[in-house]
Amino acid sequence: MKPRPYLLVLIFLMLACSNRNTPRAVSEDFIYNYYQHADQAASLQLSHGLAAEKLEDEIARVREVRGPGEQIEEMPKIEYELIGTEEEPTHVLFNYRLTIEIRGATTHTRNIVINTEQIDGQWKVVNFDEY
Repeated sequence: MKPRPYLLVLIFLMLACSNRNTPRAVSEDFIYNYYQHADQAASLQLSHGLAAEKLEDEIARVREVRGPGEQIEEMPKIEYELIGTEEEPTHVLFNYRLTIEIRGATTHTRNIVINTEQIDGQWKVVNFDEY
């Protein structure tokens, strides 16, 4: 039986419209934008409070060397793994381990903490840090 095009379109729409307004989805979207693609502006859209302040400061600092919307040409390969969570009703803290591979040779590991909070019905990253 040949798949019908409208059925495939429906499946793709369902996947595209999945709920990204969850603490984990927001934290992983933040990792994707900030760490994997060095896109502070996209990360800022997911942020509030101290996290937004940090990103605004960073955007101002890199503005001199990188134009608006300009991406870094050669990004390191970055993989992440969730290693722990702490949950409260209105905020969730995530601990991730990042593995950063530069040019296929050098590998670094960092841990990051992302604190999410529900603000006006939307989950936002309110702070992030590395250690």
